[in-house]
This record gives sequence, structure tokens and C-alpha cells, in this order.
Amino acid sequence: MASFDSTYWNRRIAFTRYRFAMVSRATGLELDSDVPVLGGGTITRNDDTRIKESADVSLASDYDFGPNFLRVFLDAEWDDGASVEVPLGTFLPVVPSRSVRNTASTYSVKLYGRLQELLDDSFAAPTTVPAGTNAVDYAASVCRGVGLEVIADSSDYKTTNVRMYGIGAEQNNSETGSTKLDCVNDLLSLANFRAAITDEMGRVVLKKYRDPAEMPISWSFVEGPTAKFVGEFSEERDYTSAANHVIVRYGSLSDGTGKVIVGEAWDTDPASDLSTVSRGRTITTAYTYQDLPEGKTDAEMTTYANARAKSLLSTAQSIIKRETFTHTYAPVGINQAINIDFPSGDVTGRFQIRTQTIRLVGGCPIECEARIFRRRASNG
Repeated sequence: MASFDSTYWNRRIAFTRYRFAMVSRATGLELDSDVPVLGGGTITRNDDTRIKESADVSLASDYDFGPNFLRVFLDAEWDDGASVEVPLGTFLPVVPSRSVRNTASTYSVKLYGRLQELLDDSFAAPTTVPAGTNAVDYAASVCRGVGLEVIADSSDYKTTNVRMYGIGAEQNNSETGSTKLDCVNDLLSLANFRAAITDEMGRVVLKKYRDPAEMPISWSFVEGPTAKFVGEFSEERDYTSAANHVIVRYGSLSDGTGKVIVGEAWDTDPASDLSTVSRGRTITTAYTYQDLPEGKTDAEMTTYANARAKSLLSTAQSIIKRETFTHTYAPVGINQAINIDFPSGDVTGRFQIRTQTIRLVGGCPIECEARIFRRRASNG
């Protein structure tokens, strides 16, 4: 058998099969590799959902998972005998249902990513995070507190104000909810981190935000005889939420004055295809900052706020270009940057993966939606 190296993913996979293993919540070790999963099933990854991933499989018979997990593996093999097994996801098995046809029964199981554990759990009483707390370290401790393993980028960001979480604390942090996942993601946002995500082994990954243009390319989908994608793309350009009016609000919460300074910026340029003139309506995006910069008069602060709003207007006018296509398995996931080089279809450039739908059938086809944000304030 040939040894495996990562360059094999550039070649056509000759054979695929799937393995479904029950994993112990207590030890993290596999307990059973004979889970009676029927062929097929799907894994869905979506960056716009709170728990990021879910799956559906069918069982040939009823099966008691207890408190444990189901891990899905892909076994890939090539013509020269090289093979590799890679995990596709680790899930909580819930919501079983049974279908009966004549005398045969099948059982459908809904699988949720492990962030569901944070979403289902709330602090019993308001929990205070003092000012000066390392936000990422605290978020990681909340994850570990419910039994999740954490992989986190380092961060030295510390909270500047007291934060409160849990049932009854919503009035203090009106922008957050009461669950532990709300707490984790709010703290990550303060530190300029992405929302929590899980990897294929079910570990929580806390990563610093990086502009897609600065991210390394994880995979290149290139047209040609070894292309991994089907030559059919669905393209969409979405400017529905592109703003032509920005409001910036500075409110002092720490000095007791209750002072609020508001800045505004408008796009009223007739030459701009996103302006109030061209679109015939106002689309507003608002930004709120808790503390006023020190050492400025009210007039200076208003000028500062207006300038800030003008600066943010270009960011708020991003147009989203989406490309949806299908490819065989490649070791990439949501939020990662990819390169598409499909000149025959006039699709080229750097994109970021938003969703993946993985079908657990031969070849492991993946429907991928990738997007790019392009700022455009005028025609052309």
C-alpha cells in the first residue's frame, strides 16, 4: 500500500466509504464502530448559524447512544493503493424518528454540532465578568466548563467594562442573550475574534478575525483534467443590505454624564448605484461605541463622529458575490479562503467558504457556497 501524503487530494479518488463511530463523552475514545447507519446522509456546515454544523443519517435499527457522540469518518482510497481516513464531524445524536413501510422500519437521527451544548445551557444566575478580564481566556473557560475541549489563539485583550451574562442579565447586556454560547461569542467579539466554531473532532476553535483578503489560500479549484469541481456554477451578486446611510453613536457609560454624540454620513451621489438617489430609499447601518474618546469638546467630538461615519460608509457598501458549485472532497471548511480558477466559466478569484453540504455517498460530493465582498460606491 502506498503511503499517503496531502498531494493525493489533488488526484481523483478511486473509492470512498464511510465509518460511523460512537465516541465516549467521558473519555473521548471510540466505543463502537458498528453503529447501524444506512447509506447516504448529509453533513451541513453553515457559518451563518449559531452552532455552525449539523447532520442527518438513517439507522437500520434503533440504537441507544446514551450521552455519547457520533463521529463520521471518510475513508478515501486511490488507484495505487494509497488510503487515508479523515474525520468529517463529531455530533450530538438527537431527535430520533421512525419510518415504517410494510414490515420494515428505518430510524432517522438528527445530529447537532457540539456548540449545541453551549446553546442549550445558561447560567442559573447572572454571572459577572469584571473589567480587566481576559475575554478569550474567560470564553475558553466557559467552554471547558461544559466539557468541551478548546483550541484558542492567544489574546491579550481585557474587558474595559463589567459584563453580565445568564438568565436575568439581559437588561445589562441588551445585545446578548442568556445562553453560555451568547456569553462566549460576545466576549470573542469584544476581542475581535470570530464566533466560536467546532472542528471535525468536536473541539471548540477560537480564532482571531482576519480579513479574507489576508487569509492564506487553503485550496485552489483549478479548471483542467484534474479539476475537482463540476463545471456548473451558480452566481449571485447581492447588494440588498449595502447601506447608503451610516450612523455612529458614542455614548458614555462610565462617567455618569449620560452624554451621547451622534455622527452621520450619507451616499447621495447620483453616480453611485448604491446611493439614496439611485435606489430611491434609505438603507441605514448603525454602529454604537460605549465610551467617548477623551480630551475632545462636544463640537470636536461631533466632527470626529461624522468623520468616523464617513469612513465606515465604504465598508457598509460591500456587495456580496456568491458562487455555488459542487466538488469532490477537499480538506477545506467554512470561513477558509479558496482560490477558484475557472476561466471557461468566467469565474476566477479569491473567495471565502460560507456553507458546505456534504453528501455521504460515493466520491463525497460537496456543494459549496463561497463568497467575496467587493466594495463599490459608483458604477463601473
